[in-house]
Amino acid sequence: IYSPHAPYEVLATKTMDFETIQKMRRFARYWDLVANSGNFVRTTPLSWGNGASPFEMFMRWCEWLYGRMGRTHAISLNHLAEALFEYLTMAAGIERAKVVEAMGQDLQRGARGDVPDFLRPYVTPRASTRRQNTPGLRRQAWHLA
Repeated sequence: IYSPHAPYEVLATKTMDFETIQKMRRFARYWDLVANSGNFVRTTPLSWGNGASPFEMFMRWCEWLYGRMGRTHAISLNHLAEALFEYLTMAAGIERAKVVEAMGQDLQRGARGDVPDFLRPYVTPRASTRRQNTPGLRRQAWHLA
């Protein structure tokens, strides 16, 4: 079964019902926001946890986030970071100091020197350093910073 309107997305198959396909779409969207964006280079591996597989652990995060936000779009970086911090420290039970260290480094990398309100009690802001102009695409430059 597919949508009759462009982009003609698959809605269900013999082996995957509509709900499963929607979960996979949410997984892909949240993966783009967290892992592929380059904004959470050090924090992303924490979401994989010590479970059966990184996929399973990230899927738990996706289900938790969708349950909390109810959407996959219009999520600001600060709201996403705050939700990730809450999930990792409360739902996943990861030591707060470990999450603060990773997320603090991620959020203060490059030209971003601001610290979100939810993280201020735990992080001392560093002096902002300008990112060097890296040849290639800007998106990949975040991974090199």
